[in-house]
Amino acid sequence: MSDPFQSIFGVSGSELFKSRELVIAHGALERFPSFMHEGAMDSIESLCKSYVGGLEVAQGSVAHGLQTAVSGVHPTALLKLGLTVFFSDMRRCLPRSGEWLRAVEASLGLPECTSLMAFANASGSGLSLHHDRYDQLFFQIRGQKRFQYAPNHYVENPDVQLSPFGPAHSDFGRTYRHGFPLTSEEVLSRTPLQSVALQPGSAFFMPSGTWHSTAEQATESLSLVVAVRAPSHLDVLQNLLGYYAGQAPAWRARPYGAWSSDPSVAAAPTQELSRLIEELRARLTRLSPSDAFKAWSAHGYAVGTQAEYPMHLRFERYIRLPSSSVRFEDDAQLGKVRCVVSSGPTNRPRAQTVLAVEPEARPVLDWILSSHAAFSAQSVCEALPDYDLAEVEALLNWLSRAALIRPLPAPEWDPS
Repeated sequence: MSDPFQSIFGVSGSELFKSRELVIAHGALERFPSFMHEGAMDSIESLCKSYVGGLEVAQGSVAHGLQTAVSGVHPTALLKLGLTVFFSDMRRCLPRSGEWLRAVEASLGLPECTSLMAFANASGSGLSLHHDRYDQLFFQIRGQKRFQYAPNHYVENPDVQLSPFGPAHSDFGRTYRHGFPLTSEEVLSRTPLQSVALQPGSAFFMPSGTWHSTAEQATESLSLVVAVRAPSHLDVLQNLLGYYAGQAPAWRARPYGAWSSDPSVAAAPTQELSRLIEELRARLTRLSPSDAFKAWSAHGYAVGTQAEYPMHLRFERYIRLPSSSVRFEDDAQLGKVRCVVSSGPTNRPRAQTVLAVEPEARPVLDWILSSHAAFSAQSVCEALPDYDLAEVEALLNWLSRAALIRPLPAPEWDPS
């Protein structure tokens, strides 16, 4: 699929996101992907009838307001109450959006990390002043909307969402430690809001941290928003460290006594953590940045935030999952062996993945099934020297995708 940004913004996705400025583009609604303005998005009424998922509502002025989750109420009723309704997950409602969202991620060089949301504004409603944690793409679909915004002169790359009148995120302090606004009025006096009139076909890129408000709309309107929830460098490093240091028994040990009011009791766990930190400091130089990004993709597939396994990646080690099983069926018509992998939670129907493999690969599969510890593609080839390393690596990737095995995405923790 071609770059999804060119036809809308006239520039590539990488250019757009590297600008770190709010970029607005007006044009015909038809230049948007068809799923954005057909079917459920044909009108607010169509969306309310089609949507199944979480809802939030918002109302207020630019300076003060509230957005909160609701349940058990139809979105049409909420709009009749004069509220803005936030449709928090539009993917099921717009199934054709998946291919376009994957193209957005690919053009930005990201793993699967986008979410698709919608806002329906009743006349007079809107969101009060705030900024978001992630970069966003905004698409005006129906009606007119007045959008007000201002750059953030308090902090760069905030990793939290913030409204001056709302509750502070637990990580608020580390981001805003050099200064923050106490009130919306303080933000407005320091950086006056700019205003833009959005029509159907208007779109903009908004970097994270941009102050903005859609309060007090003159008419009802419907908008789509794509949040690009890319991990930060810190997220990627913390994930790798968890997989790496988590291999060591000493890091998995519990620091009993560390919170004791008796200094003599607290001394031993404090000294042990100090020793571990010093050792880890020396080990950090051995870690590869490429391993960190690979580990993020492998982890995402394991926990379900990534729908597709990263087939192009190669990992040093793998381990068989004890909760998965496999059965083999001969397929004379294809001349192959059907490898049927059953995996997943045991408290609901288990996922089945069928792989067609050459009969000659059966000894490799039997070797893996007999393994009770982590192994590498190289160790398979050493045990079965008739097999090519590249072919074994490709087979391990398919077995990982089927969740018979799982990669260990960090280097071996050498006890020495």
